[in-house]
Amino acid sequence: MSNTTSDTQTAEPIADLDQARERIHQLEKDLTEERARCEAAQNNERCFRELAEHIREVFWMTNPAGDQLVYISPAYEHIWGQTCESLYEDPGKRLAWVHDDDRQEVLKAFKRDARNGDYDKVFRINRPDGEIRWIRDRAWVVHDDDGEIYRLAGFALDITDRIEANDRISQLHTVIDARERMSAFAALGTGLAHDISQPLTAARNYIAEARQSADMADATPLASADQEIARAVDTLRHLRDFAREGKPTLKQQRLAPLINDIHQLLDPALRSRQVRYEGPPASELDNIELPLDRIFAQQILRNLIENATDAFADAPSDELRLVRVQVTGTEDTVDIEVSDNGQGIESDIDPFEPFNTTKEDGLGLGLSVSRSLARSHGGDLVIADRGGQDSRTRFVLSLPRQQSEARSVEAI
Repeated sequence: MSNTTSDTQTAEPIADLDQARERIHQLEKDLTEERARCEAAQNNERCFRELAEHIREVFWMTNPAGDQLVYISPAYEHIWGQTCESLYEDPGKRLAWVHDDDRQEVLKAFKRDARNGDYDKVFRINRPDGEIRWIRDRAWVVHDDDGEIYRLAGFALDITDRIEANDRISQLHTVIDARERMSAFAALGTGLAHDISQPLTAARNYIAEARQSADMADATPLASADQEIARAVDTLRHLRDFAREGKPTLKQQRLAPLINDIHQLLDPALRSRQVRYEGPPASELDNIELPLDRIFAQQILRNLIENATDAFADAPSDELRLVRVQVTGTEDTVDIEVSDNGQGIESDIDPFEPFNTTKEDGLGLGLSVSRSLARSHGGDLVIADRGGQDSRTRFVLSLPRQQSEARSVEAI
């Protein structure tokens, strides 16, 4: 009996030991699997961070409401110019830096569309250094195992270069369109110059016959009419020659008679609009000779003075209306400034852009053509002051004192 009892007592510990060994083996297996899962999770997290931290886009993740930041990639610091730490402390700053003109629309779109996966907005941000960048921001939802939304995630991409490239392409199309329209005008003008010169020549012949039989009282206006028609014929012939050559005809011209002729031509219009004209003193023009195409130089000045006169279209009749022409210069150039105290030119308007005009009956070609003609002389035409309030609108025509090779307008 004792032997049997002894065998039973020794067998039970052996069984318990086997169970313990089995349990230890199972625990080792579980630990190995858990370790493998942890290593896999760590590898996944490492891969995720390597990907997120090396892409150019800003990857972000928030809670479903979007008011708690879970993750923001380092690209945020490069694009927004802010630290990631500052955003973790205050997640609202991600959209707080949106441009004032875009912020309300972006905030409304995020609240309305982000949880539906439809959020996709383009907007501007203000960086701390003052630079403005264009951003495209998109979002989608992340579901848990039960199909519930537990994250919002998205990408923000800096598209400033793309926007600027599109703007340049749009501007290029505008320039090409303007050049094509100007080419059409040039072709039409060449034909008109030929067609109009013939009836003008005939008109001069009729005036010559009338002057022979007219008395002294009638002869003076006929002579003036003949002089103006002669000017028109001369201009048309000049345009026709220019159309063939493509370059201005430069000859030494005295500046004083050129400016005086334009004043006499425009004086009736100036007086009818009650505009006072102040020309340069004769002493400033003494001995100034420049290599000019007389017709084109007069056309530039005429356009400038007429534009200055038009600046008073809405001015009260009791206010002083003053157009001033001044001549200054350096050793190499002569500067002719035409200014007025009219309403000025808005900052967003390019006065030299072809076909850009605020006049109901204008084409918007005067200043554009004038600048091209100035550059064909080796000079330039610029706006020195846009005027308005206490300042004057000032255009400056700079012309070289020494003759250089004339440039074709097409090459400018």
